[in-house]
Amino acid sequence: MRRYFSALVLALLAATVVAVPAQAHAELKSSNPASGAALNAPPQQIELTFSDVISLPDGDAVTVTGPDGAKWPVTQTHAADRTITAKVDAAAAKAGAHTLEWRATADDGDVISGKFTFSLNVAAPTSEAPTSSVTMSAPVSNAPPATTPAESGGVPAWLWVVVGLIAVVGAILLVRRRKT
Repeated sequence: MRRYFSALVLALLAATVVAVPAQAHAELKSSNPASGAALNAPPQQIELTFSDVISLPDGDAVTVTGPDGAKWPVTQTHAADRTITAKVDAAAAKAGAHTLEWRATADDGDVISGKFTFSLNVAAPTSEAPTSSVTMSAPVSNAPPATTPAESGGVPAWLWVVVGLIAVVGAILLVRRRKT
């Protein structure tokens, strides 16, 4: 019996040594506008840079919601390598806190998402007001923003290997025990 227990322990140890570590998902590394930025003018474009290659998910990749709950129109959303860019029409932007929500598909196929806030110190210019040809750009932050962890949607493969090994060793022990 001691011999079988030793075999079981060795099999479990081998399974955990051989197990492949979980792949990390892409993370948002920087954004323009930056998380927590205070802007003097509404951004014309959103830029999200990730730690790994990403693609656009099904549905909206970028949404911007104003302090009154109104969503900004987002157009021309593109993903290239590690960056998502989107044009925004901030004509209806108002002073106050705005929420930028994003979604992206990681290289392994899982959808990752998150959100952060930035604020506008002044409302967007109206069509009656003269507009400046200078566009203010928000500072880019390298600090990780508050993100919502993505659901993995499944059990890791290494856990299935361990469960399978336990079942095989258990079956062998059961068969041998009945023979004696």
